[in-house]
Amino acid sequence: MIGLEHLFEIFALGLKNLLRNKLRSFLTMLGIIFGVGSVIAMLSVGAGARQEILDRIGELGVKNIIVNSVKPPEEKNASQETNRVNRYGLEFEDRTRIETTCTTVAKVLPVNVTRERVWHGSARVDAAVMGIVPEHLAMFRLVVADGRPFNAVDMESGRKVCIIRRTLAREFGIIGNGLGLTLRIGSFPFEVIGVLEDEAFRSHTRKALAIDQRSQEVYIPYETSMRTFGTLDQVVRTGSREITEVDLDQIIVETKDAESVFQTAKMISAILASGHDKKDYEVVVPLELLQQSERTQQVFNVVMLLIASISLLVGGIGIANIMLATITERTREIGIRRALGARQGDVMAQFLTETIAIAILGGLFGALAGVLSVHGIVQFTDWKALIAPHYLAVALVISCGVGVLSGIYPARRAARMDPISALRYE
Repeated sequence: MIGLEHLFEIFALGLKNLLRNKLRSFLTMLGIIFGVGSVIAMLSVGAGARQEILDRIGELGVKNIIVNSVKPPEEKNASQETNRVNRYGLEFEDRTRIETTCTTVAKVLPVNVTRERVWHGSARVDAAVMGIVPEHLAMFRLVVADGRPFNAVDMESGRKVCIIRRTLAREFGIIGNGLGLTLRIGSFPFEVIGVLEDEAFRSHTRKALAIDQRSQEVYIPYETSMRTFGTLDQVVRTGSREITEVDLDQIIVETKDAESVFQTAKMISAILASGHDKKDYEVVVPLELLQQSERTQQVFNVVMLLIASISLLVGGIGIANIMLATITERTREIGIRRALGARQGDVMAQFLTETIAIAILGGLFGALAGVLSVHGIVQFTDWKALIAPHYLAVALVISCGVGVLSGIYPARRAARMDPISALRYE
């Protein structure tokens, strides 16, 4: 059995042999460096993408079910009258039936959405005016950074107050937080009582919540929205005017626990199907979106890791090739060592040490390259990446494994070389 002191001697000898040909040793490491760096970068980007998915669900809520009113496609024989009322979407009775029928439901919140122009002086912004109840803010983690949220008095009295985002205040050129200012929504004055934290909903969340991608969000009390804007919405086009009537633009359902989300979604779909002849609604389940995204992300991670592993495979082949060439160059040295009493295990340990040293050094440089590349990705793109310590450990273990596997055959070949033939080699 090889002692500890003997192992240090073999390792020192292996490093000395590598330092004889610094450029060749470095070029041999390149495959490992690129492979380990790629593995770390791919794992970190994949972890960042997964965190991004979790953040999306954090916005929508894992226990929430979002039911949107959807305008059904117009029938070919539909009336071509210029002034007609088109009624569709969720009805007040749908909310009542969901509350009374679904025992797994904790809250059912109504939302009235009106698309209006918001004015501050002569400046105008197109906005989605969201008529909501106070619980809506907490459900979607909408934190009022300045001012206050809606309360029961605002709801019952139908006060004309609103909550805006900082981005809207900046668009209007408002200095400060804008609290107490009066904005004109449509033709009605509203007082700003609260300003939300600066981060706006991302595009996928806005889509799930049926918020126009091009408009700002302005929040007003639900009762105020119903009394002021009602359920009628008017769209004026060239030569025609279409009036639509939608009782509820959206119903937000919160279940008692995450385990009952899918069951509740099926019950809601059945309730709505029985009361609607046309498919004028959609049921969005954020938890289902999360599972679909995670499955897609898993496939992406596997593919990316396979691609990164090709670099490690090429690096291993490069190490084996160089070591075989080194054995040929050092045939006479091997013969002298065997003649002086070195055993086959000593020769094999020496060459394995050299391959493992190449792999370890390549792995360390590769880990550094991977960390730097991840920082570069974050710096120059909008991607999110997370570097976990165990990613570095996994990459180094893989690089050591590649070094051992790629060095076994050359080391065995050197160890089994006939000492007399090796001494005669020129």
